Amino acid sequence: MKTAAPKDSAESLIETIVDDVLKTAAMPFEDWLSQNRFPMIPMTIPADAGRAYNVTQAGVDAAHRLTAQTWNERSEFRQTIERSAFDRISFRAIGEALTSSPSHLPPDAQTRGQDPLPEGFFTAVVADYRKNLDRLAATILQTTDRHIPCNLFDTDQGVQPFAVGPVTFLPRADWIARYVKSTGARDHIRSVESGQLRYADLRDRALATGSDADLRTAWEVLSTLDGFEWVATVRIEGHELGRSHHKAVVVGGLAIDAIGLRFRVEDARRFTKAGRQHLFSEDRLATLPDGTFLTGWSTQRPGLGSAPGALAAEMAAAKPFLDAAGKLLEAYMRGRQTGRAPHLVERWANALYWVGEARREASDFMAVVDYGCAADGLSGAGGEAKAMTTFAEAALNPQAKPVPPGHLTIEDAVTKVYREGRNKIAHGETAGLFEDLSEIRSVGDSLLLALLDAVTVELAAIIDQRPEILAVPEEHAYRALLARLKARR
Repeated sequence: MKTAAPKDSAESLIETIVDDVLKTAAMPFEDWLSQNRFPMIPMTIPADAGRAYNVTQAGVDAAHRLTAQTWNERSEFRQTIERSAFDRISFRAIGEALTSSPSHLPPDAQTRGQDPLPEGFFTAVVADYRKNLDRLAATILQTTDRHIPCNLFDTDQGVQPFAVGPVTFLPRADWIARYVKSTGARDHIRSVESGQLRYADLRDRALATGSDADLRTAWEVLSTLDGFEWVATVRIEGHELGRSHHKAVVVGGLAIDAIGLRFRVEDARRFTKAGRQHLFSEDRLATLPDGTFLTGWSTQRPGLGSAPGALAAEMAAAKPFLDAAGKLLEAYMRGRQTGRAPHLVERWANALYWVGEARREASDFMAVVDYGCAADGLSGAGGEAKAMTTFAEAALNPQAKPVPPGHLTIEDAVTKVYREGRNKIAHGETAGLFEDLSEIRSVGDSLLLALLDAVTVELAAIIDQRPEILAVPEEHAYRALLARLKARR
């Protein structure tokens, strides 16, 4: 049986890097250059003021191992910084630690070949590396309002601005009025929005040599908003820019999925956001055996409409549920600032993501797998259909009322979605593509929407009334959640 290789200590990795820097410094430049297997990527460790230390592959590998170990040990970095950005500041922190390393030598120290390095030297360099890393990380962490264009409701519906926890949704015009601070830029935007100025003309003027900042801002805003009629805004505090964008996109998507839970699957699919391409338009082309061309087209329209004002009433009715979902999203974001959110909140967020994916999925068989994963994750069943059924019965039939004749029992629904659906498809026991799995998909959507409806409200109540439940071990937390679900009337 193989065992994992022992982890190199930070001190031993720094020692390898120092040895390699000294060895490379004594090496003819041509010899060092010839060792590089990837000439377009210099084998160097950057430091301050444009300085860099040449190393061989041994030094590069040691720096990467130290970086990876630090990444795995520091969950707050994993949550707030993109890995590629972390790699850059880690290498810079190593380089700066090398620059300051002579300060840890005695004043009359000679080269290492003549005198051994003093005890604790590498420990001191590691401490410098960690201090440098914290300082460099602080320089790239920012608080930003992230704006995600989306399509929710047609403008004639009169749906007012609203929030789902940390995510605020504004109609396009309201967002422009709130966030475009420059009067000049707003005037340019409104000229385009009102039809007084063609977008192409604004673009040409904005990109012309010597154009002013207001023109460029107006063009950048309009090119980003594109054809979207709503904007979701999430404030991300203390994150590197790449990571803050990724987190805002995920959290904004979860909020949109929560809104979708209050609508039929066909309608929820029409809620879209920038970067999520599940609706499409296509031209179709075929020929008959005699050479005759057949042409056609298909389009899927984003955004939801109805009788004027009808959806405003639906959103007003959905407010209690969306407020509950918002509490969970806020708890999720708080936990994910430095590590993980509370276990039940993590499972809820993952299940909501799975259900959102299932409802957007074009193929039935992939949707069924998504619904099965959501049922397993939300219930904490660990793949046990019996535990899934117990959880679903507590959530959906707490008083154990008899099922009317001709209706599907909860146990049968779980069996269809998880055992006959997700398990058999994932394990290759049943065909997927070109099979009619619409019935199982429909059962999955009904089952998961009902589960999320009950569990979202109960978890929000736990946050308000018994937050200590979220801090106990997961098994005990699930017992408490089940007891609360069963106690409902």
